[in-house]
Parts: sequence; structure tokens; C-alpha cells
Amino acid sequence: MPQKKSLKQIERQQRKKDSKDKEKEKGGRVIKTIGTLDIEEIDSEDLMEQLQKMKAVTPTGLAIHYSLKVSMAKRLLEQLQKDKVVEMVSRSHNLKVYALTAD
Repeated sequence: MPQKKSLKQIERQQRKKDSKDKEKEKGGRVIKTIGTLDIEEIDSEDLMEQLQKMKAVTPTGLAIHYSLKVSMAKRLLEQLQKDKVVEMVSRSHNLKVYALTAD
């Protein structure tokens, strides 16, 4: 036979159930934004200068130079690619190499 639940366990279950009910009342899913690109230390002029100096622009290289996480550097490069500032030159299963576009 299962053991009888303690009061603390019953309260915890009730709180969990109430919070789920409140989420459903609000309209379902909650949209989360994880890791936005709000980098105050990097201004666009400094970034462009650094990209011009680099022979191969990689997420790891940017992460080391600006002391960012590699995932944030990847997002930054993807955003720059959408803005047509850089273009992907080469790609393997674990490495992407970018170059500055010739404008």
C-alpha cells in the first residue's frame, strides 16, 4: 500500500495545481525570450573594426575577443548575416566561418 502523504506534500501539490490553473486562465503559453542580444560593451564601429582585422570570423573568435558566451557570439553572427554585414564562407558540422561582405 502506498504511504500516506504528509501535509507538506499535499500543500505542494495544491500550489502546483493552482499555478497551472492560473496559467490556463492567462491564455495558455508563456513566451520566453532567452538570451537577447543586448551587448552594451560592443559598439558597431568597434565591432566592424575588429571584423575587418580578423582573417576568419568565427563564433569562438568573437567570444574570446569580447568575452562572450559562444552561443551569444553565434546569435550575433546570425543577426549580422541577416543584416547582410557578413556572409558564411564555409561550414562544417561544428564550425561556421564568416567573412565581411564587400560593400
